[in-house]
Amino acid sequence: MMPWGHTMEDLQDFGTSPTNTFFDPASMQYTSPTWPDFSALSSEGPETFETPVSSDNPRKSLHFLDKFTSNTGLVSSFDCGTHEQREQIAASLDQQILAELQQRIMSMPALGMEIPSPLILENNSDTSSTSDLPLDWFNDPLSLKTHEILLLVKEVVMIKPRNSSVALDWSSALRDACLQFFSPSNIRRFLGFYWAIWHPNVNFVHRPTFDMLAAKPTVLAAMALIGACVSPDMPDNEDARTWFNCVEEMVFIDDDFNSDLTYQSSGNIAIQRRKIQAVQAAYIVCLYQNWEGADASKSRIRRYRFATLVSTARDIGITAARHLNYSELGRHEFEWKEYAAREELIRLFTWIFLLDSAFVIFNNLPPRMVIKEIRMHMATPEACFQATTADQCHHQLHLFLPARSLYWTTSFRGSFESLCKDDLSVNLRHLLATLGPLNLFALTSAIHSQIFQFRSAVGSFQLRAPIQNALSNWRDVWQLFSSTFPQGITPHVTIEDPHIQPAELWKRMGFSRYAPEYWLLAHLMADRLAVLGTSKPDNELEPLDEGPLDPILNRYDQTSMRQVNDLIMDFQTFQI
Repeated sequence: MMPWGHTMEDLQDFGTSPTNTFFDPASMQYTSPTWPDFSALSSEGPETFETPVSSDNPRKSLHFLDKFTSNTGLVSSFDCGTHEQREQIAASLDQQILAELQQRIMSMPALGMEIPSPLILENNSDTSSTSDLPLDWFNDPLSLKTHEILLLVKEVVMIKPRNSSVALDWSSALRDACLQFFSPSNIRRFLGFYWAIWHPNVNFVHRPTFDMLAAKPTVLAAMALIGACVSPDMPDNEDARTWFNCVEEMVFIDDDFNSDLTYQSSGNIAIQRRKIQAVQAAYIVCLYQNWEGADASKSRIRRYRFATLVSTARDIGITAARHLNYSELGRHEFEWKEYAAREELIRLFTWIFLLDSAFVIFNNLPPRMVIKEIRMHMATPEACFQATTADQCHHQLHLFLPARSLYWTTSFRGSFESLCKDDLSVNLRHLLATLGPLNLFALTSAIHSQIFQFRSAVGSFQLRAPIQNALSNWRDVWQLFSSTFPQGITPHVTIEDPHIQPAELWKRMGFSRYAPEYWLLAHLMADRLAVLGTSKPDNELEPLDEGPLDPILNRYDQTSMRQVNDLIMDFQTFQI
């Protein structure tokens, strides 16, 4: 039986969810038969937790979030594997790039006679320069993208607006450094790291239809920087920082990002993809600056750039992020690239909301997005998004999202509003359980957004019933999701082999599997808010300049996540 997308009558056959257990991400990761063994890509050893708060070792109940708020950097904060695992990926990529290079040389015999043997790929050592390269990589089809990126970097370096964050001066040395860092072979390496190491954590680019030669240079440069940041080679990490502000500037002044962004679902798909890629590039900039940049860059991203990104999403139209009912279409009517563009837009808006929620949770910043405006479709299953051919994608959509599926009438807003009700039907619980980890992660993040609103309200925590309902219902839905899909038929995880090859690593699940920890943190915060909200008489005046600003976190818009980490440690120590 394939649970995803069936009607209410079909869903009644699923049974009921257990109520006496709660699936911790670590127990699913290593022991549940439903999920593949992700230990090959985890920097921590196998751990199994039976309940949200363990009395034997309470600190492990929020293990991921404790680590997340204690570290900086993409590799230290997210699921990027150990250094040894990333080195294995690098070795595999080098072999792949070398094989492609040899194939190109074989197709050009005259050039091949001039190439010394053995072939040496470009490297990132400080001593290398364009004149030292053993290959004339200007014959590489990616050299045009290198040139386009170079011109964009040159523009933002030479024409600096007032208060520009770009501190570089243009010179021949800077030109050579730019050509070296964004050389064709480096673009291939860095995008290889992006797909294998980073993509599962923020999966909004449709890899099967992504074409480096057709992609906007801005999104290519931003993806390359992320790839360099998660590379196991230290020179890659250090060199990437040189270009952080330049790429940020060129992304946010891009014409496709700043003009006529209204999404026309019936328009030219290539034009729509360019608009989507412009916003994807802006999002990626926010990611690398917020986790890898200096404190000034983090503040600039949080206060200005991300606000612009949210405004741009509204200009495009959040309600435009909707699918057609593809299961009503025959194969000859199905346009794969149209599906990919719509799904990219849905996932992009989902991740914008998730980053907004991250600023709420970890930086105590008021939310920029309103849940009521997110009237768009939820993301489709990974089996559909990861399908590598149009035929396979069409088949998966028919399989998991039949024409009568309730998915086609379900919005993010509607799903969250349903969670907040105290009479969530069994059928609707099953429907929400089929939405998968990314969507459930977004829903538990929405609970945090609502908790912030209640924390910021004047008076006691009187409107906590919807939050309590959402927490209880979300827990039951996650339990049902974790226990419903037998091994081999889940539409959300398409990799079952624990010995997964680097070429397939982009298909694994990222840190959204830690959604139960976000749920637990929301649950603990709601409990504390309820206690503190009733601990003081209503007629008691608070003296001027005394007492905390907030009942849980005292500082707003804080760049450091220290106060959140202190709160997590407090929760784990005292098991509130």
